[in-house]
Amino acid sequence: MQYLRKLQDWKTLSWWLAVLGVVVVIKHQYSIATTTDLEWMLRPLSLLLEWISGHPFHRDRLHEWVSVSGDVRLIKACAGINFMLMSLLAWAWVFRPDTHEKAEFPAWIAGHVLLLCAVCIAAWSTSLLANSLRILVAMNLPDHGAGAHRLNGMLIYVPMLSLQLLLGDRRNWKAALAGPILLYFLLMALVPLLTGNAFHNPALFIEHLLYLLVITAAMVGSYFVYLGFHRLRSPK
Repeated sequence: MQYLRKLQDWKTLSWWLAVLGVVVVIKHQYSIATTTDLEWMLRPLSLLLEWISGHPFHRDRLHEWVSVSGDVRLIKACAGINFMLMSLLAWAWVFRPDTHEKAEFPAWIAGHVLLLCAVCIAAWSTSLLANSLRILVAMNLPDHGAGAHRLNGMLIYVPMLSLQLLLGDRRNWKAALAGPILLYFLLMALVPLLTGNAFHNPALFIEHLLYLLVITAAMVGSYFVYLGFHRLRSPK
């Protein structure tokens, strides 16, 4: 029994170490990447936006994708890599290994390497969908500055992450509401503090934290509304 428990713990630990390893590598590569290096994200994003909006995109001399008619320029920050990493962690939670699964080590490892590849592809696809939706909304709203764009992104990204987590367990509303907030604080608050990037522009970082607190309050309020509605429907 103790051996089986250790085996299950090893499977769980190895899965999350592999997932976190992928997240760290992508985050590091993004920090040093140029717009050209992010072609794998920006080019399909421009094609998707062109197909949905009807505004043509072309690549300019700065290697950025531009739509003159849509008044859009896809720069490095538009790649949505941070959301893709949050989406990757959410999909990794949804498709986390069954610790009671009986399989030989080589077969188990090979199967979950393929599963991790599928999780990465799912995160990339989800990021393209969410990012294109964010940009389409921004294209049709008045320009109120970078702060409004960040808030617009959160209002799209957070529900998208909640939907992902609900796929894992439709009854677990706590995880679906709390998960996106925890992921945001991890990647957009804790990581910048640890790397020191938060101190490069403290005013911007504080503004981002305030938006996170507003979204957190909204998610907490949504949970209590759901709890009250569930109690009303429950038989007495």
